[in-house]
Amino acid sequence: MRTLGFILAAALPVTLSAQTSLLPLQRAAASRPQPGDRIAVHIVGEPYLSDTVMITDRGDAPFAKLGVVHVTDFTIAELEDTLRVRYEKYLRTPAIQLSVLRRVIVEGEVMRPNVYFIDVATTLRETIARAGGTTEAANRNKVWIIRQGERIDVPNWQSNQSLTADLQSGDQVIVGRKSWLALNLIGAIGAAGVVTSIVLALTR
Repeated sequence: MRTLGFILAAALPVTLSAQTSLLPLQRAAASRPQPGDRIAVHIVGEPYLSDTVMITDRGDAPFAKLGVVHVTDFTIAELEDTLRVRYEKYLRTPAIQLSVLRRVIVEGEVMRPNVYFIDVATTLRETIARAGGTTEAANRNKVWIIRQGERIDVPNWQSNQSLTADLQSGDQVIVGRKSWLALNLIGAIGAAGVVTSIVLALTR
């Protein structure tokens, strides 16, 4: 799991328009947790306070000793700092590692289609790799995201680092399939050759 709090300490707050020029890991630290996300909190040396919690539809998440915190009010970097300050009431200089996990569905021509909880900084390419990569039948030029009922095509998904490819909880990542002709081209050519041979033999 990645710790994000230190990345943008000098740069926050960052506006949405400014985020477009940042790399995915930097944007992750400046983004906000979303309902449906999981927050994994590891406090070094405190296994009973470390936990993974779910963010409710209201944007709340429960933390050991702290109770419920409205986490969607913070960026991820701010949330890590906020938890550290609040835990200082109970611990001396707590070392906190925080990771926000998005709930993403990967479907279509991948080896292991499933629901995955991925680190907020995980790229689309890394997400598909976690699903085992594409199958032989996959059309690598047909990859899209279904987000809130809208289809977002990402043809250059293997190198795309734009905001478009930043995954959100509830996203469906779909890898398309090659056409029938592309999948059966060799067999079709072979069959055509056989037919041609028969026709030539009959016309002699």
